[in-house]
Amino acid sequence: MYRGLPKNTYILFFVQLINRLGDFVIPFLSLYLTSKLGCSTEITGIIVSFAFLVQIPGSLVGGTIADFWSRKKTYLISQAAAALCILSCALISSKALIIALLILSAFFSAGAKPLINTMVYDSLEPSKRKLGQSLSYLGINLGVCIGPLLAGFLFNHYLKLFFIGDAFTSLAAVILVAFKLVDIKKTETQTEQNSGSSKSFILQLVKTPKLCVFFLIFLIYSFIYAQHSFSLPLMLSQTFDAKGTVYFGYIMSINALTVVLTTAFITYITRNKSSLVNIALAGLFYALGFGIIAIATTFYIYILSTILWTIGEILISTNSEIYVVNQSAESMRARCCASMMVIGSVGKALGVFVMGGFIGNFGVLSVWPFIMVLALVTSIFTYFFSANIRRRN
Repeated sequence: MYRGLPKNTYILFFVQLINRLGDFVIPFLSLYLTSKLGCSTEITGIIVSFAFLVQIPGSLVGGTIADFWSRKKTYLISQAAAALCILSCALISSKALIIALLILSAFFSAGAKPLINTMVYDSLEPSKRKLGQSLSYLGINLGVCIGPLLAGFLFNHYLKLFFIGDAFTSLAAVILVAFKLVDIKKTETQTEQNSGSSKSFILQLVKTPKLCVFFLIFLIYSFIYAQHSFSLPLMLSQTFDAKGTVYFGYIMSINALTVVLTTAFITYITRNKSSLVNIALAGLFYALGFGIIAIATTFYIYILSTILWTIGEILISTNSEIYVVNQSAESMRARCCASMMVIGSVGKALGVFVMGGFIGNFGVLSVWPFIMVLALVTSIFTYFFSANIRRRN
């Protein structure tokens, strides 16, 4: 299925794989701050929250510069800067400076991440973009399958190599892009100079109601998806007591394995459906997957639940950016991808904040019927939104 795609697409697959294989530090940030630097949980919470917050301006700045200048060069500078910040942490002992460098690394890394998919879309005609995004997403999850295991070993036994490994995989990706990737934006397309300003970008969103509505849909789906890492571990702890954390680790492994084994198949059988129809279908899998947790009495039901909501995750991940990119001007493509990253982050943050209060008032068991109804309503709305667009076209 992935045969015959442009060379850039395969290069960017390996870039995603290498980056996520060595994505050690940020996933372990809370543990590093508390167990290695001796920060209190309150201070750790503030630092981690700030590290996530700086990713919002980081992705927007990276996207804007890439649209005005060059996707490839912006990626190279952003990813190299993030790598050097991480590498410096292995060479210094000042806690304050290490924390500052980690936050700065999160900023630069956020500027680089949306540009990988942007460069994938630049290389492909609209009919092939779904395949390109699917391959890129597969690279991410192949890396995620192995990276955390290696990171955990290095974190416990070789802390300096923990930072050095993260930095060197990032630099390996930089070298691959620098010497093998063709900068399509610079050499093969004509930029629309008059539509490149931030004002024009905002005006395009205002003048394109379809994008505004879709951003709302994506926000709600991100809200729902956040429960897999927030409400689900709480539910497992309540159901299985001390075994809950172990079972959550199994759930994450099942999630990654499902992505690796089924992404190509799901992409193949849904390739002729519109992106919006596939996203509406994702809502049904979210509703089923998260909904059955309310009646789960054995861990086998949690396994089934994970497979179902992971299928929803795959459908959204391989279709959402495609819809936005196909609706937007080429000269604003990087900013659109960055905006998707920002909206996803906001949705997940809202999912944690709102459902934290919800659980405090109604208990964690009440989360799943609410999420099931929210996913069903969003799915139905997305389907009718898609049907309305088809009628107008």
